[in-house]
Amino acid sequence: MKNGLRILGIDDGPFSKNIDKKTVLVGILMKFNSYIEGITVKKIDIDGTDVNNQIIEMFNGRFNKEINFIMTNGITFGGFNIMDISLINEKTNIPVISVIRKKPDLELIYNALKKHFGDYEYRIDLINKSFPEEIILNNNNLYVNYKGINLTDVKNIIKKTIKMGNMPEPIRMAHLVATAIIKGESYGKV
Repeated sequence: MKNGLRILGIDDGPFSKNIDKKTVLVGILMKFNSYIEGITVKKIDIDGTDVNNQIIEMFNGRFNKEINFIMTNGITFGGFNIMDISLINEKTNIPVISVIRKKPDLELIYNALKKHFGDYEYRIDLINKSFPEEIILNNNNLYVNYKGINLTDVKNIIKKTIKMGNMPEPIRMAHLVATAIIKGESYGKV
């Protein structure tokens, strides 16, 4: 894959449960060689249903013609504001890749959704549509969801964008920026 290709890496900012109503969603437009070309910031509702619209708005922004891939840190943002990976792929017509470090505990997630959300069936359906599969890269286990791209290319893109550790740089940078926006400085692992 060419170094000139660009990824929009997306992650959300931290929030205080039961206090904050919104948090930030940060997109970092980055070339494969880790050169950052742009940053976009949106707000999303905590436990809302607006993350899909906000990601599509990010894509349709100033950098629209330059984005070759969307890469996210998981499919849940701002608590249980759940991304529909198929919808994002359909609306943007570009590949979407979601990466996380740990296998989700579905029983725990389903119980939380049933307990706290009237629309839990809709949210569970989104999660079931995008349950991640395990990959092993550089002796590290990662879990990925993807749409509009095959698994071999997903692995190649992730390998090419990991600089240190085991998370792709576009996601890592989005995490750092989102955290700094909310907390005043960056911290924590992706």
